[in-house]
Amino acid sequence: MKTVDHVCSAFLRQVLLRMKELGLSQTDLAKRMKVSRPYITKVLRQDVNFSFRTAAKLARALQMDFIPELHPSPDHCSERLECAS
Repeated sequence: MKTVDHVCSAFLRQVLLRMKELGLSQTDLAKRMKVSRPYITKVLRQDVNFSFRTAAKLARALQMDFIPELHPSPDHCSERLECAS
């Protein structure tokens, strides 16, 4: 699995868990985001690419923060850089 797919899958798992915690349906989430329910279905099935803006809207609709982070990859570190393990 490509890294991008892994990150997207992990993010969407959190979205689904939060929807369950809040008792929200896809229709409820769509209304909170002011988008169509079919679009939410496509996002959750990873049938469409979505932007950070959409990820932030998802988080806001779920009463969460969206904070993208970058971490050094041990595979791409040079000797001059310290990388977190």
